[in-house]
Amino acid sequence: MSAELAHAASPPAHILGYAIRSRTRIYVSYIIPTCLALLVYMLQTSTDLALSYQLFRKHEPGYGAGTLVLVLLPPLLTYLLVLSSREQRSSVSANRSKCMGCSLGLLQLLFFPLAVLYRFTMRLFWSVEALYHEDDDVERMKCLAKATQTSNIELYLLIQAYAQAAPQIILQMYHMLVQDIFRNYETSALQSMCLVFAAIDLAGITTSYHRIESQRRVGRNYPWATAQQVEAQRCRLEQNERLCGEVERRKRESERSLATSFPQSEKIMANFHARQESASQIETSAIGSHELHVNGHDEVDNDAVEKLEVIAMLHQPTSTVPGNVTDDDKIYQARPKLHLQRNELQHLDSIEVLDTVPETPAPPPPPATAPPALPMLRLPTENDPPAAPDLRRTASDTEYRRSRRVTRPLSQLETFKDMLLVNAQLYIKEHVPRPPKLLIGRVDEEPNSDERTPLVLAQTPKGTPLTPKDVVDFYFPRPTKIVNGIQQDDFAGRTVAFFGWIAFIIMRMLSLATFCVFYPRAFFIVVGVHYALMLAALALETRCHVSWSRCLFYLLLAYIYIFVLIELRVCFKSIRRWYVCYLVLVLAENITMSAIWYGNEQFESWWFGFIWEWIVYSGILFLATIVVYYCILRPKDVTLIVEEEGEPPQQSEQSVA
Repeated sequence: MSAELAHAASPPAHILGYAIRSRTRIYVSYIIPTCLALLVYMLQTSTDLALSYQLFRKHEPGYGAGTLVLVLLPPLLTYLLVLSSREQRSSVSANRSKCMGCSLGLLQLLFFPLAVLYRFTMRLFWSVEALYHEDDDVERMKCLAKATQTSNIELYLLIQAYAQAAPQIILQMYHMLVQDIFRNYETSALQSMCLVFAAIDLAGITTSYHRIESQRRVGRNYPWATAQQVEAQRCRLEQNERLCGEVERRKRESERSLATSFPQSEKIMANFHARQESASQIETSAIGSHELHVNGHDEVDNDAVEKLEVIAMLHQPTSTVPGNVTDDDKIYQARPKLHLQRNELQHLDSIEVLDTVPETPAPPPPPATAPPALPMLRLPTENDPPAAPDLRRTASDTEYRRSRRVTRPLSQLETFKDMLLVNAQLYIKEHVPRPPKLLIGRVDEEPNSDERTPLVLAQTPKGTPLTPKDVVDFYFPRPTKIVNGIQQDDFAGRTVAFFGWIAFIIMRMLSLATFCVFYPRAFFIVVGVHYALMLAALALETRCHVSWSRCLFYLLLAYIYIFVLIELRVCFKSIRRWYVCYLVLVLAENITMSAIWYGNEQFESWWFGFIWEWIVYSGILFLATIVVYYCILRPKDVTLIVEEEGEPPQQSEQSVA
């Protein structure tokens, strides 16, 4: 469990299930991604600014202003979100004054490229610094902690991908396709570079955040989280480790108690199996029977005594099929059947001693009020020797019969009552759960009872001293819950997922841009219907039990779902259903829009045929990468045990910042 939690809370230390060295992990999880992200950001920002200048220069102010607005929009949104977030404001005021925090945020807004470069260079510096320390050294861990330190710049990078890169692709593709064959080479080259780097940036951010909510539930922090949120997440992980240790300890104690409570269990089971084997080896043709001659008296209605002799025959039945003895036959053979035969009085003095005790109960003992010598009803004769005294009778036969009429029904009722009590006790013991000992234990039974405060006091009369026996200590443990999530993707999974999202973004953007060129009105209708479906799906997923700030965020999240699908601030209850439905919807839209313009329009350039081929090929590549990712490289599931009160209640209602 601890290893899995370490993988979920930090970049994984394995590739394709094989553990890698710490230095290799630093390269593939810190240095290489940071260098690539820094390079893409520099090229993307410089290309967009150069393209905006080029469009103004070619007397196209509309496209130039649109390109520049898309570049300046992400830092402005980031600044507004940070100011509107209560957690971010409290984190800033904890370290410095509010005026200083607002001034620093304004400087980051005005010089946002420099702030992003500082963020990347700081992360790269501490990642390289970690290479100069030994494996699992404390200093190396500190360097990696500083490299992954949270910052508001990460929130800007997330907003930049969907507020700048995604609409920039649509805008520049539309501008390129509406131009005639005689277009400016410099502008087209800058637009092509802008499209490439915007797609790479959008795919990289989507790869990092497409399952971040499931990863955050089991340890991962948002890259822009505050120090208080990071500390709360760390406490949850420590709490899970403590609860898992408690579960393991109780499991070991239960196994140890079973071993000590039943030390002869193995010997008993061995004897049981030996008896079963010996019973199965008995010849089925052998018949075992014994006879038991019992002399006694029986009462009749005319107050006479009927002398009889009962012969009890213990008969052991044979099996119909030799060598094929079932468990029921073994039980039947282990308990011989009792046959009673009434014969004439013969051989009264002969009685056979059986090897086994009959199942019939023995006669009851004589009552305490019985005299030493009981009267006989008839005098013995020569042909009728004296029989054994009737121990059930009292001194008077009339009194005996009268008492028998009264006591026999009472004894039957007593027996019936005992049977009901026993059955009730057995039923309660088997079916009714018992409260834990912590809930019913008394103060004097607990070793540290004096440290606790009694919650419930027994009702004692006035003037009676309160003793420990009168005080009951109720201990209510905090309820726990199981939290499910996934690990972070390893280097192989990230690579395959990145190329899959690249293919998906190319297919999606080309379909939307080309359809917008030929049918602009239908384009906005399709996008509006898709946006409404995403809002309805989010409302159905959350049952509309959210605050107004969360509703505003869902309006932005539905906009992101026009281009890609990510799990951000909402944890899908059925992730497979979400992905399958979303992919089916997007593929249906892309195929329908592309088929409409490709089959009905006349093209003046070879670009449209080239775009159609790219849409088809990128769709096939995306499906292939999805199959490989989810069948081979999908991260493992992680389970966390946390207390329900451990998670702050306001965490689920906070804004995106």
